[in-house]
Amino acid sequence: MLALTSYFFISTTFPDCYWLFSKTKYNLFLLSMGKNITKVTTTFQFCDGGSCQKAKGEIAVREARAYLRNAGLWEDTHTIKTRCNGRCEDAPTWIVQPGNFWYKNVTPEKAVTILKAHIEENQPATEHLLYQEGWSTLATENEKTLPLPVFKPQNDSVYGEVLVARAFASDQHLYPLFQYFFQEPKPIGIQVGEAPIVDLVQPHQVVYRDAYEIEVKGAQVQFSLAIAAIPKDIAVPIAERKVSIAEVVWLKKKAIFTKAIRLKNKKGKHLVTFWIKEEDQRTWEHVLRVYLAMAPDQIRVEEVVNTTL
Repeated sequence: MLALTSYFFISTTFPDCYWLFSKTKYNLFLLSMGKNITKVTTTFQFCDGGSCQKAKGEIAVREARAYLRNAGLWEDTHTIKTRCNGRCEDAPTWIVQPGNFWYKNVTPEKAVTILKAHIEENQPATEHLLYQEGWSTLATENEKTLPLPVFKPQNDSVYGEVLVARAFASDQHLYPLFQYFFQEPKPIGIQVGEAPIVDLVQPHQVVYRDAYEIEVKGAQVQFSLAIAAIPKDIAVPIAERKVSIAEVVWLKKKAIFTKAIRLKNKKGKHLVTFWIKEEDQRTWEHVLRVYLAMAPDQIRVEEVVNTTL
């Protein structure tokens, strides 16, 4: 009897693929490491954000992937772990395409039910849905809302009587703001730490490729800030420049600069302030609309109730 001898080796021409060489038939087979997505009919997106991890979403993912392999459905489906899908209150969440079906509170027991509904019945598992196209409301009992920024009167230790809106300090809000200010220079002033205000007249490079820190580099200013969530054991210098407080300050007095975005660390230490000139209405309206979610003609200001008799 002729023994079959095969060799398994990595191609230097195609480093991501394996070649299988049969010594008896002299056949070459290319086994791709990547999935042939032309065969995929259904895609399952598993949220792998922090809240879904805490809700043990990985256990449901394991059950789903095991079922797909054992049922011979691996090549016809595709599974993807995503970052946060933005529905932490309904964790763990899944999204199924096509159809844009969103699922909530996915447990290992629900996982296979959802798979079978889409693959075998070509319809959603309605009882587990959070949302599907055409719905005007979400099927959730866990809806949470964040209070919108509101300008409040404040006697600031630096600027006196001002209106201050506590803004968003996450990288999802700060990185776009940095891009807007620096990539095409706006007529703003930059104050880094205790340094004097610098009028921005040249474009600067904004680099956010580090796990935590954003860097601004240019002829006029250079600085780094941590804008992403940081671990508790992070190095002290990085923790000291972590943005934890973001405020939009509106000065009552007339001056060259009358509005500002002020960034501080969690101890209240000043990191950077972006100053907006009185006449620069375009930049101010952008901050209102994009950063504070306010219409320029509907600015939210807290009413002061005079309780003095």
